[in-house]
Amino acid sequence: MKEKSIYPVITEEMMKKTMLRLSKHKKRRPLKGVKGITCPACNENTMDYAEDLVFDCYVLGERIIIPNLSGLRCRTCGETGYDDPSSDIIDRYMHEKVTGGYEVTVSTLSAGKLGLYFPKDVLRTMDIKAKIKAIIKPISKKKMVIELGA
Repeated sequence: MKEKSIYPVITEEMMKKTMLRLSKHKKRRPLKGVKGITCPACNENTMDYAEDLVFDCYVLGERIIIPNLSGLRCRTCGETGYDDPSSDIIDRYMHEKVTGGYEVTVSTLSAGKLGLYFPKDVLRTMDIKAKIKAIIKPISKKKMVIELGA
């Protein structure tokens, strides 16, 4: 008596059927063709679907550019939001990158005031100008968030 294999046997016909089914399956682009969405940055109804978005950022002085992404772009202020497939591409690439920070020294400026000097890499990355307004949000005794241009 022949023993039945516990492993399934996949035939060529089964492979062809699966390939045909997968080829008919369309990529989901639920945002495609959308116009007039409210922009979270400028509160105008000017966000439209775009397929030529570029993800551009700096991680520890390294510039990362990912072109040919899709999502929403504001016609007024240029704010972008990426759709799910594009976000997955960005996440896959950025997951490999090590995040870190820059070491700075807190300096004494005058009576009761302290200051930070930003490294050149931070200035180049963030386009920080002198006399710009900033909001400092303390998170804990050792962490804070600085929002520039607020």
